Amino acid sequence: MPASELLPQAANEPSPPTEEAVTEDGDGLQTQEEEDEEVAPLWWREGLNLDKAHLVLIGFSKGCVVLNQFLYEFHYLKTLTPDDDTMMRLVSRIQDMYWLDAGHAGGKNTWITSRSLLETLTRLGIGIHIHVTPYQVHDERRPWIRKEEKAFGDLLRRLGAPVHRTLHFENQVASLYTHFEVLNAFRQASK
Repeated sequence: MPASELLPQAANEPSPPTEEAVTEDGDGLQTQEEEDEEVAPLWWREGLNLDKAHLVLIGFSKGCVVLNQFLYEFHYLKTLTPDDDTMMRLVSRIQDMYWLDAGHAGGKNTWITSRSLLETLTRLGIGIHIHVTPYQVHDERRPWIRKEEKAFGDLLRRLGAPVHRTLHFENQVASLYTHFEVLNAFRQASK
């Protein structure tokens, strides 16, 4: 069964094209749905103002490397392509970034500690939120995570960035359970 049949159809959504709903133009076949799209916007796009939306970026565990890559991109944008207004419009909409129990087995660079990258982040005025658990920051097999996370937060604070750090489950044994439980704690805190 196609996924489209699993979703309820909105009242003003065009029905899926049938064989007789296919017309031919000079360049090839065009479905009725494609013709309708040219005339009216899709129902799910109506009222969206993405150019005015506030953005919040969230990374969890190894996924925090994506947030770290954003820091490199911010620095590149601000130092090597400062006239790129298109990207700056996007970046200026980012209000907060959340690192949720960042960690990976790479041996280093779990947290960004480069002063120049963190200076660029600070100048952007983005709220920085660090949520950690003993699973990552008290792991004796990966001591660099604790050191890098401390350096990340300390340097951002010295630079004047709005940093909020929360150590979850501080009095519990470090476990994979608490690592994933940070997602529930974060969800409850953000309500």
